[in-house]
Amino acid sequence: MPKKYNVEVVPTPPRYIPIGKFEIERGEDCINCGRCAIVCIYEVHKRQDEDLRCMAEPVEYRCKGCFSCVQECPRATLTIREGTDYSRLGDSYWTPEIISTNWYQAETGKIPVSGAGYRGPFSGEGFDSMWTDMSEIVRPTRDGIHGREYISTVVEIGRKLPAIKFDSQGEIVSHIPPTLNVPLPIIFDTLPFGRFENVYGAIAKAASYLDTFMIVDADGAWFKGEGRKERGGERREKGEGRKARGGKSHLIPYISQPTLHSFDVDLIKACKMVELKYEEDVLSVVNEVKTLNPGSIISVRVPFGDNVEEIVEELTYGGIEVIHLYADLNGQTFGKSLIKNASQQTFRKSLLINDMTQNVHRHLVDFKIRDDVTLIVSGGIAMAEHVAKVIICGADLTAIDLPLLFALECRYCKDCQEDLACPVELKDVNPEWGAQRIINLIGAWRNQLIEILGAMGLREVRRLRGEMGRAIFLEDIEKDTFDKVFAMEVSYDAND
Repeated sequence: MPKKYNVEVVPTPPRYIPIGKFEIERGEDCINCGRCAIVCIYEVHKRQDEDLRCMAEPVEYRCKGCFSCVQECPRATLTIREGTDYSRLGDSYWTPEIISTNWYQAETGKIPVSGAGYRGPFSGEGFDSMWTDMSEIVRPTRDGIHGREYISTVVEIGRKLPAIKFDSQGEIVSHIPPTLNVPLPIIFDTLPFGRFENVYGAIAKAASYLDTFMIVDADGAWFKGEGRKERGGERREKGEGRKARGGKSHLIPYISQPTLHSFDVDLIKACKMVELKYEEDVLSVVNEVKTLNPGSIISVRVPFGDNVEEIVEELTYGGIEVIHLYADLNGQTFGKSLIKNASQQTFRKSLLINDMTQNVHRHLVDFKIRDDVTLIVSGGIAMAEHVAKVIICGADLTAIDLPLLFALECRYCKDCQEDLACPVELKDVNPEWGAQRIINLIGAWRNQLIEILGAMGLREVRRLRGEMGRAIFLEDIEKDTFDKVFAMEVSYDAND
């Protein structure tokens, strides 16, 4: 059995007071009995440190809306209502609940619990239209993070051989392609904004500790500066442990230019994996990189859009080991695809990341080349459950972006995109503090992934890839339930 992977979370308080979902008002009739502090398990209510006879102001951002304090207050002096600032967070996709959940996980490293239970919809678009199979949840030996069985979250990046050939002497004669193992199916993607040196530093430190990878623009000042520092031979002591591991081992340079001439060749040679922007002549650039660094793994970044299945097929037959499929920030495809509705009318619609991932996966399976390539999928991955769901749809692993900024207290106000001052001053983030917040977030996400795998009766995440039978899809239910009814109605109208 491989050594058990562990993410050590350390509670890391925020620099700014988070925006809570609820506003709590304590009326003048409060008698400071402390009953609210006794019944609240979220530590919203406490006594003042300087005067234990008096109650302190409620810590509103910790409130989960269970209303235990309201029910137990003998003078009915507490009032709870949804905060106005909270409702303004994010947008229709990156909802206030998603943002605040990521804040909580980055601070505590724990799986969030809602005191009022789940009160949202059980259906919607994208990942909300999927329910995961929890049929094995009653088995005590597979009780998630508390179980006795080891559940592996390790995934392999690179081409997988269907079989290995040996000669008469028992020596391997098959060419073994280079592969990389990551201890969890999550890597860090390029940032949509907030590209500050300290932010990059925090993400790099977290990636190094977690033994995962960080994709970074190869022509960016931070990547080049990091390379100069490493070439300078920064000395590290052996006793510093995993936090000390760095160098280029955890960085993936993203090359968006059609040629390599503008990049530092030494930096490219030092990396285990290189990512290239998809162009029609990308295979020629791949050959250049392979010439510079024969042992490197090449990833090609392809946007979800028209003809993506054919593009992935072509690249796979061309020998590309990794294809990074990406959607926009809201998990939608670039461009619109032709769709037929129940009446066979054709219209254009932006598909969602879960549908496009399934289409690409099935296309490769049909051509019997699925194991010839690793699929990284990104765009709109907002919560831990999205990781499991996108793997069910056919991805090998995912790359995340905005949740990393949320771990650093980003409010997704988009002020920085309009050249306005950042309310939480991301550029002043302490890299050590930021790295631990990101580690906490990934630790919480990994625990939730293990809980899902345990509830499904799976002992490794690799078995989850493409297992669409492990999920229930809203579209399938609606089709099975209503297609025959609508067909009968159409037939009846036609006879009339």
